[in-house]
Amino acid sequence: MEEAFSHTRSDPAGFPVLDLPYLVLMKLASSRLQDLSDIARLLGLASEADLERVRAVVSRYLPDARDDLESLVYLGKLELEAP
Repeated sequence: MEEAFSHTRSDPAGFPVLDLPYLVLMKLASSRLQDLSDIARLLGLASEADLERVRAVVSRYLPDARDDLESLVYLGKLELEAP
């Protein structure tokens, strides 16, 4: 938690929000269907640099979820390509 809160970002209104890697980590840990859908959409829009940061955090804290993460990245990108 300390690491996640030390890497906050600000939203357009100036409120602190979790950085993408920690938001994804939190949603992966919950494993609710809506959270997994959120992750796919977030990662489908993420830059390659952001994806690498997410992969590093997930590898550190939830290494068993790495394959699931890659599937969600794929699904997110696939969804963006749909007509």
